[in-house]
Amino acid sequence: MLFDVGGTLMRGRPDVSPRELSLAQLVARFGPREWYGSLLDADLLTQMLADDPTEPMRQRTLEMVRRWLEAQAVSGEPVDLDELRRVAVVRGSVSGELAPGARDALVWCREHRLRTVLVSNTLWSASEDFLSDLGALGLEGLVDGVVTSHSAGFRKPHRAIFEAALAIAGVQARDAVMVGDEPYQDVFGAQQLGMRAVWLRPPEPRPRPVGEPSGFAVTPDAQIESLAEVGEVLERWLR
Repeated sequence: MLFDVGGTLMRGRPDVSPRELSLAQLVARFGPREWYGSLLDADLLTQMLADDPTEPMRQRTLEMVRRWLEAQAVSGEPVDLDELRRVAVVRGSVSGELAPGARDALVWCREHRLRTVLVSNTLWSASEDFLSDLGALGLEGLVDGVVTSHSAGFRKPHRAIFEAALAIAGVQARDAVMVGDEPYQDVFGAQQLGMRAVWLRPPEPRPRPVGEPSGFAVTPDAQIESLAEVGEVLERWLR
C-alpha cells in the first residue's frame, strides 16, 4: 500500500501558518536575516519544474536555493544549504493533523499484513524528516517507509519516486495500490507503472497542481469519498 500524505493522510491546520513557523525556526537557528521571508515566498517549485525540459518532474531543491541566493546577492556568512533546508522544515505533527480515518486505514493495512509506504511531493522535507515525525503523529509501527520527492530527486507522477517506494515495500507494481487525492500525481503516476490507484476525491474546487497539463483526465481503479472506505475497496481486491 502506497499512500500520499498532504491532502490524503494529512490536513493542514487553519490556525497554524507553516511560513511563520519556518521563519521562526530559521531565525532561532541562524539569527535574523532580511531574506528569509523572500526565500520562503519564492516560487521555487515552478522554476524547478522548468529547469530541465527533458525531465520536467526533476527536483533539485538545494540547487534552486543556491541560484536564488546568488540572484539576490545574499552576502554574509556562508550558508550550509542542506542545514538551511532542514531548519526550514515544519513538522507535520506541528502544522497539520491526521485526516479522518487515516490511522484506521493504516491499522487495517497492518492487520492485513500489507506493507505501507508514504509517497509525498515536498519542497523542503526529506524522507528522514517524515520518518522522525511518525511517533508524534501516532503512526509509529504502522508505516514501513517514506519517500519524498526531495529525497528521490523526482516529483510525482515521475516513475522514479514510485519505483523507490516499491523498492522499500519489496514488491512489483502489479502487487501495489496507491491511494491519493491528486489524479495527475497519484492516480496517473501509479497507473503508468502498472499499479492500481484509488482516488480520494477532494472537496471542490480542486486547485490544479503545478505541472498538471491543462485538460488532464484519468480514470482511477476505484474512487472513494473518505479514507474509511479504503478497507472495503481493498477487501474486494484481496479476494
